Amino acid sequence: MELSKKSRDFLDDLSVYLISSGKSETEVKDIVSELEDHLLEAEQAGKDVDDVIGQSPKSYMQYIGREMAFDKKGFMKIIAMIILNLFAYIIIGNFIQGEMTFSTIQMVGFPLVALLFLLVASQAFRAMSIRTKESKFRNILTYSLLATLPMLSFLGLMVLDIFNETPTVVFGSSGQLVLFGVAVITLLITSLWTKTWINIIIPILLYVPQYAFSRTSLPFEQQSIFSMLIFFIGMAVFFLVWAKKNKEDGV
Repeated sequence: MELSKKSRDFLDDLSVYLISSGKSETEVKDIVSELEDHLLEAEQAGKDVDDVIGQSPKSYMQYIGREMAFDKKGFMKIIAMIILNLFAYIIIGNFIQGEMTFSTIQMVGFPLVALLFLLVASQAFRAMSIRTKESKFRNILTYSLLATLPMLSFLGLMVLDIFNETPTVVFGSSGQLVLFGVAVITLLITSLWTKTWINIIIPILLYVPQYAFSRTSLPFEQQSIFSMLIFFIGMAVFFLVWAKKNKEDGV
């Protein structure tokens, strides 16, 4: 017997709420697995998730969240991973363009933007996990804002960098090769750690089309448009395949 959709949705929301609250992923999996067994037994007896938790899903999630300790080590690992990945993407992009120059604003601003996005995203996912399923419009709006925030932040950083001269670090040919190698290794290690190839797929979709189109006679504007189309279509295909695989695996 499989869990009902209501129970499965509750477990998924609970996982998102706890992980986005900075709880240990291992402990979250243990709690969800144990609760899944209880729900399965309850449903076999004709009961549902409301009978098992004895309160509203929101109250139950908040109660479990208060009982669990904050995973400082895991949180710092996530921050380090995001910042390292961010610089890896930038380094690979600069390497392809043949210029490896970093200003003080970029070196300080990029990690701060990444940290800001992580904090905002964690709060957003917590909020969405305890909303009722009738709040679809608010969830769509939240996803849209999350997608827009990093782009606007980096755009603002670029504008700030243009109008404010700060000391820069310029790498020569040898330094560029070393940084490029470190960036690729960083993405590979992160992919193995997270057990997903998205960290490899994103730079491939971002930079391979740019490099290919830069070798053509197309105007720069058309090169940018076609590169972005390939990126968004590629990401859409990736997430569709990923969602289908998870559905087949019962995740």
